[in-house]
Amino acid sequence: MLTLIIVLICSAAGAVAGRMVLDSTGWAVFLGIVGFITPAILINLWAKKRLEAIFMGVQALIEKDQEALRRKMNLMQARMSGSGKGLQQQLEQIQAQGIRNALKQLEPIQKLHKWNLLAERQANTLRAQLCFQIKDFGKADQYLEKALLMDPFVVAIKMARLYAAKDMEALEKTFSRGIRRFKNEKGILLYALYSWILVKQDRVDEAVALLAEAKEKTEDETLAANWEHLANGRVRRFSNANFGDQWYALHLETPKPVRIKQRGGRQFR
Repeated sequence: MLTLIIVLICSAAGAVAGRMVLDSTGWAVFLGIVGFITPAILINLWAKKRLEAIFMGVQALIEKDQEALRRKMNLMQARMSGSGKGLQQQLEQIQAQGIRNALKQLEPIQKLHKWNLLAERQANTLRAQLCFQIKDFGKADQYLEKALLMDPFVVAIKMARLYAAKDMEALEKTFSRGIRRFKNEKGILLYALYSWILVKQDRVDEAVALLAEAKEKTEDETLAANWEHLANGRVRRFSNANFGDQWYALHLETPKPVRIKQRGGRQFR
């Protein structure tokens, strides 16, 4: 890594200057430390600024595409030019293309890897989320291997992919680490996801115990309601639908289709 090489050279130069020029061990140590810290701070600030500029550009592009997608959706619905599954597929294709364009905007980060140790992991974290969003699960899994699990939703994505791979041992470890890091309200989605997985595996008693813990630590109404349903044998009433888009974004369930009323009173999904 170039940053480490540069700071070591500067540190050594400072130490040599202190010893040879000033003939002082104290100055040699002091200048060695200054020579190490100063360039490290300057380089990291420069790299951070470049990273933030790239991420902000990607975010702006995504927001622009989302706004264009909303306008197109409203226009298509107004004209009734598509319906049901066909309309959804068209919108998903448009969204996927926008995400792919955003992913290309992350390519310049490659040049920053040698300056910042976390640059690649930060970029992979965003890449994983974007690929997961458009259901490019192969790429998402690849990026998740070298991503930063510093956000509850990213941890939830990782858990969802481990569930799809039927790797329950790794899933349980990921959940345990995530719930230790994201305490109380920050862990709501993780509790919701893992309890859903336990129910799907007919491990209802474990789900009840987990939700009993969750409702005490988070005071979330949906988690509490799910605990009550399971504790009273109403397994079919267990639902995370109240979490809305955040839940459905994990691609484990699909929301019920919205009925759109046409002129004349007819409806379609």
